[in-house]
Amino acid sequence: MRLAGIDIPAPPQVLVPALLLGLFLLGALAARIARALSGRWLKSRPAVATPAACAVVIGGLMWVPDLGLPGRLGRWLNDTLVIAFVLACALVVSRIAVAAVTEYATRHPAIKPAVVVARVSVRLLIGAVAVITALESLGVPVTPLLTTLGVSSLAVALALQDTLANFFAGLYLLADRPIRNGDYIKMNDAGGAGGEGFVETIGWRSSRLRTMASNTVIVPNTKLSQAILTNFHMPAAPVGMAVNVTVAHDSDTGQVEAALNDELARAQSALPALIGGKPVARLADLTEAGQVWACGLEVPEVQSQAAAGHEVRKRLLARLRRDGIRLGIPARLLREADAARDLALTAGKEPR
Repeated sequence: MRLAGIDIPAPPQVLVPALLLGLFLLGALAARIARALSGRWLKSRPAVATPAACAVVIGGLMWVPDLGLPGRLGRWLNDTLVIAFVLACALVVSRIAVAAVTEYATRHPAIKPAVVVARVSVRLLIGAVAVITALESLGVPVTPLLTTLGVSSLAVALALQDTLANFFAGLYLLADRPIRNGDYIKMNDAGGAGGEGFVETIGWRSSRLRTMASNTVIVPNTKLSQAILTNFHMPAAPVGMAVNVTVAHDSDTGQVEAALNDELARAQSALPALIGGKPVARLADLTEAGQVWACGLEVPEVQSQAAAGHEVRKRLLARLRRDGIRLGIPARLLREADAARDLALTAGKEPR
């Protein structure tokens, strides 16, 4: 019998089973080698043993053309072996590449949110190469097909440029992670428009923000990636806030400072929304309305500012009233009140 161009003095009844047995043994050896190498390079140990063994067995059958059947049936068998061989090789490469991408994302947590997209992209790329290789092996002209696909892809890219821009902006947000789910952000874009809220989801086309009023704001990923962002949860969730109080110009600064600091200390011990170090009051500015005192506080998260500020302002107003410290009034209002009183006296009427 002639096998692979070599005349072998043995009947087909003996040679064919021996050949198949040898191919299966080589396939088992290839499976062990593939399993050992993949386990040595990758901790996840991708399942490449079975497709590697199949590739060796199918490749061996393709290497022995003398066993092929004549006529149309032989061509079909050969084409089937070619497709199966390419598929087995592509499966080995795909599983190794996906496992490598997954382990790389595990070692670099910054790109972990984009690992799903990376896996899909790797599978699609390897699948496209496998299809082209199989068509070339079957004698199908691939160049006209690639040209047609290139023109079609260009037309689709131009038609979906906004969608694709949002898609790649979403990949950037998932990989770079300037924001995360649950973060409270405030954004200002180039046009001066802005918005703020809690990040609920970062999708492939748009992201969703939940405002303090529990409304949902949908922002395209391109707008979000190009905006100037303030993330109130990075590097830590606690945020500082200031409660401003304006008192009259003639108020004693020492008395005001002592009263404000004492009341802030009382508020911190009574209000669970205040955390951090000791709150402190500082003379921040002098305006026509009077002395502006800034009371620095720290709250656990941004949504606590409204409730904490409300309680602290109530306490400060009550304390200033008890200590007889007058609030500041803009000089413009005082001048208008004096002018109204003078006009009333001139007209012979009592001012209200």
